[in-house]
Amino acid sequence: MKHYAFKMAALACLFSLHSAHAAVMLSGGLSHEYTVNPGGTVSGVLELKNTSNEPAEVKIYQEDVKVKADGSTEYAPGTGSHARSNANWISLGTDRVMLAPGASQTVAYTLQVPGGNVSGSYWSMLMLEPVSNKSPESQLAPATNDKPTLTIHQKVRYAVQVLTNVGNQAAANLVFDAPQVAKDSQGGRAFHVNVKNTGTRHSRPKVWLDVFSTDGNNVGKFEADTHGLYANEREAFSIALNNLQPGNYKALLAAEDNNGGQVFGSDVNLTIQ
Repeated sequence: MKHYAFKMAALACLFSLHSAHAAVMLSGGLSHEYTVNPGGTVSGVLELKNTSNEPAEVKIYQEDVKVKADGSTEYAPGTGSHARSNANWISLGTDRVMLAPGASQTVAYTLQVPGGNVSGSYWSMLMLEPVSNKSPESQLAPATNDKPTLTIHQKVRYAVQVLTNVGNQAAANLVFDAPQVAKDSQGGRAFHVNVKNTGTRHSRPKVWLDVFSTDGNNVGKFEADTHGLYANEREAFSIALNNLQPGNYKALLAAEDNNGGQVFGSDVNLTIQ
């Protein structure tokens, strides 16, 4: 599962966590982003509401998101498993929430940035997982006769990214891999390029192509969907080119870092068949 981040902290969202008989709503975005100086402290909250007429139970725990050598990401149990983890900076107010029918509760957390030579972006995840009242780990589970049973439970969990940008000196650096033009399963054409952030600050770049005919006339600007790049992460960006007629074109591939506004560019040749 990808992470994805992203200044989503400003987005107002509702997400539903379902257990056997209860539904819990998580208010707010799935990304909490902070800019803090070394040695600084910030506080955040998770807002939960039980929208059902049954008691609900949710457990809260931490996980790291690791960026692998190929640029992909994976969730890692435990905390502090890589150099850019901030999981050990976070203290949760509680790791278990019990909600009566219709009740709401906020869970506070505190993030303490260490002092010293700390700079750039650091991140981890707060995981929220409903506990079925039929699960042995549930505090709402009814008493049993202790006879062996086999029960299969579906687990649904949500990850809230906690992204910390420490100081104002770090920057993203966006690098392009070799692009290609390919057709999708419906026959549409798209320009595909991997963008890697070799800097130390998280970026949510805007990526686009300015396309020109071989005689220099501007044909149009084509944009990719925007998503986030952790430090040292590589992500694929796709740009639909269905409006381009077959032929040869010149293009400027550009990526604008959302933090400082720096634009990274590369000239490319396009052949549309």
